[in-house]
Amino acid sequence: MKHGSETIASPLWVGFDGKSLPAPLSRWLSGGQVGGVVLFSRNIDSPAQVRGLCREIRSAAGRRNPLPLVAVDQEGGRVARLKDPPFTWFSPARACSLFCCRNESVAEAVGAATAAELRAVGIDVNFAPVLDVDSNPANPVIGDRAFSDDPAVAAALGIAFARGSLSRGILPVAKHFPGHGDTSVDSHFDLPAVRVGKETLLRRELLPFRRAVRAGVPAIMTAHVMYPALDRALPATLSRAILHGLLRERMRFRGTVISDALEMKAIADRYGIGEAAVLAVTAGCDVVLVCRGENEQAEAIDRLARAATDRPAFRRAVGAAAARTGRVRAWAAAKERCRPAPRAVGAARHRLLSSLLREAWESTGQTIPAGRSGNIGEG
Repeated sequence: MKHGSETIASPLWVGFDGKSLPAPLSRWLSGGQVGGVVLFSRNIDSPAQVRGLCREIRSAAGRRNPLPLVAVDQEGGRVARLKDPPFTWFSPARACSLFCCRNESVAEAVGAATAAELRAVGIDVNFAPVLDVDSNPANPVIGDRAFSDDPAVAAALGIAFARGSLSRGILPVAKHFPGHGDTSVDSHFDLPAVRVGKETLLRRELLPFRRAVRAGVPAIMTAHVMYPALDRALPATLSRAILHGLLRERMRFRGTVISDALEMKAIADRYGIGEAAVLAVTAGCDVVLVCRGENEQAEAIDRLARAATDRPAFRRAVGAAAARTGRVRAWAAAKERCRPAPRAVGAARHRLLSSLLREAWESTGQTIPAGRSGNIGEG
């Protein structure tokens, strides 16, 4: 995006269909209208193909634009975009809690192994760990993606996973702030609500995020969820009271705030993609995701550009967002120069760790999902 003669990073990150970069996305990257790309299973074939695709994404942006970042959801369990084989598949996050006194070490090792494989193919950002507390057995979308139903355990294991991720050069993104665990609706399809008081939110939902912020987690993803105790009018992704007042001011978070995908029906059916993109940045998101639909992505590009032109306050918000993501880009660029060798993908030590987790998981009577790769969020 242009601010006078200065080019700054666009807050928009997008997804696409296919195994190679489509022409419209290439043009948007070249024009500085897209600041990052999110990969899904539909984009991934082999390690060599992913490495080539990441190079193609960066090359399309050219030297005059900020470095585009490449992100993926690789939680393990139902949400694993890079498939086994050849990538290593890990059991759901919940499995890490089964190792008694060693569980933090296990979670850190899983984070590090996952990150090593992502870095080996050129990815910068992993939308994990999940810091939601699995407090509602009827929740259709979180469940075993959460480390625990105990807020303190969820915090400790999520922080350990993030620490392991950072140690191997991948930026972890804690999600879904301020907590998606106590919902009975999937925000991919409708707008959920967490109808508990502030005291419960502080004690349960917010505890893992508070501890993660103190531990230095560099990025947080928002929830498309209503929290009437915090904001009666807007879901967290669009709420300045939640993202600025609570997260930035009260919790003193100084890292990057990333929206969940705006095409999810909880947001798109109520606000429209373009309006939601502007509202999210205004609320405090540094990055907004539109992971499907070229028309919807073009709408977001247009609305963001018009708001930046017409509204000085919005221009300042975009500039502040670009400064925060700029620190992430600088960190990622440094890690790119020391990327692990491709042999990290499916490494024997990763397979051994995966087997240990799987044994622990299956010992509880749980089953491994068919195909070992979930479709949550694939669209």
